[in-house]
Amino acid sequence: MKSRTKRLMAYICMPLIFMITGYSLMALALSPFYDVVYAAANLVIASDRPDFSQELTSVFEGGDTNPTSVDISEIDIPSFGTHYAEINSSRIGLTAPVYWGDSYEIMRHGVGHFIGSFLPGFGGTMLMSAHNTTHFLPLQDIELGDLVEIRTNYGRFEYEVTDIQVLRYDDPSAFDLAQTEKELLVMYTCYPFGGIGGITGISPERLFVYAEKVSGPTVTGVETNG
Repeated sequence: MKSRTKRLMAYICMPLIFMITGYSLMALALSPFYDVVYAAANLVIASDRPDFSQELTSVFEGGDTNPTSVDISEIDIPSFGTHYAEINSSRIGLTAPVYWGDSYEIMRHGVGHFIGSFLPGFGGTMLMSAHNTTHFLPLQDIELGDLVEIRTNYGRFEYEVTDIQVLRYDDPSAFDLAQTEKELLVMYTCYPFGGIGGITGISPERLFVYAEKVSGPTVTGVETNG
């Protein structure tokens, strides 16, 4: 009886155990591949969705004026989904429309400006984001000292890059939207560039680029809580 039990263990149970273990290890090893396939499938599905681009509007007319100051009453404050500015950095080849808001649809068409942050000239932190495979791809070549220009209907603004950091997307030290001591442009995108995480959007890291205002009008008549 004991002999039959041993043979049963040898010919049935042990191979079954090895098979289960092998499939488990294979699934673990291929999990990154599954993530890529899943993300690619989502991209295919997304390409078949209806185009809602007509919901996006524009008030941007060229941004050729450059006064020293402008009253807030003279500014056409953008509504969500409005193209209100252009962002440029000639050395790295960055040029893109800027929309008020940062929805999925907006970031398909340009740079999204988080509505909980300040507008150019208002003296606080501006938070802008875009995909690292499209409009913010040039940020892979950004360097300290580079100049970034934002053109609006009420003036041209120039910002100098003062810091570049790679941080987790949920790092609370990445930016402070409440500060009004200086006008700061914060641009961020998925990191690394060209890696699996950048392609699929599953990377927890972001590239943050910080630039301080060096020229451009000051918006007057702005009420702050400071």
